[in-house]
Amino acid sequence: MGHLLEVRGLTRRFGGLTAVSDVSFAVEPGEIFGIIGPNGAGKTTLFNVIAGHYRPSAGKVAFEGHDISGHSSDEIARRGIARTFQAVHVFTEHTAKENLRRAEVIGRRHNPIAYFAHRKRAATADPREIAGFVGLTEAFDLYAGSLAYGLQKLLGIGMAMMVAPKLLLMDEPAAGLNPSEKKAAAVLIRRLRDERGITVLLVEHDMPLVMGVCDRILVINQGKPIALDTPSVIKADATVIEAYLGEDYEFA
Repeated sequence: MGHLLEVRGLTRRFGGLTAVSDVSFAVEPGEIFGIIGPNGAGKTTLFNVIAGHYRPSAGKVAFEGHDISGHSSDEIARRGIARTFQAVHVFTEHTAKENLRRAEVIGRRHNPIAYFAHRKRAATADPREIAGFVGLTEAFDLYAGSLAYGLQKLLGIGMAMMVAPKLLLMDEPAAGLNPSEKKAAAVLIRRLRDERGITVLLVEHDMPLVMGVCDRILVINQGKPIALDTPSVIKADATVIEAYLGEDYEFA
């Protein structure tokens, strides 16, 4: 089986600024792959290129062996890539149930083959079942705008699940969460892979979460890759410590 996602020599420029420079990596099916680095390192730009929000200035992005470089976000969604955001993106004046149903409609429109195949295989297109999976059973009939921030983030994950993704891009899933919510988020990310077969690519600043859930980690700094390895190797890498973590950083 080949790579699920392959990024080769990816570069993105904005005028005279190079936000991402010659980044290459591959994500295997069933992997939880993390991307870390200082603020301004180019992590979100990299996500935006993969998701189709920006066109690459150079390089290539391939998904399931197909070149998706420069394709629109709608086209990429049809391939089976979904995304969550650092800031919550929900319909605040609708209930959690209605938010999930809206996402179901998007799934039917953008990726009907994957949507119906996924529904037949695992019956995961049921909004109530998805709500239960992410921990929103009691909030199912509540307005999204009335939910606590952490619950809104769970709703965003549930909405992404409704479109039957093969690959889920998660932009800082722990941002704004309290310690207990972060632990719950880590458990949920593992369950997405282990119980639903969803490959996860995440950008995150919370090092305990990253080190605890990721199979491999890419570190970028000033738009360039500086390390790619397992968590145990990354946390001991002198270049990573100097550029990002600092000598006094603790992972506990």
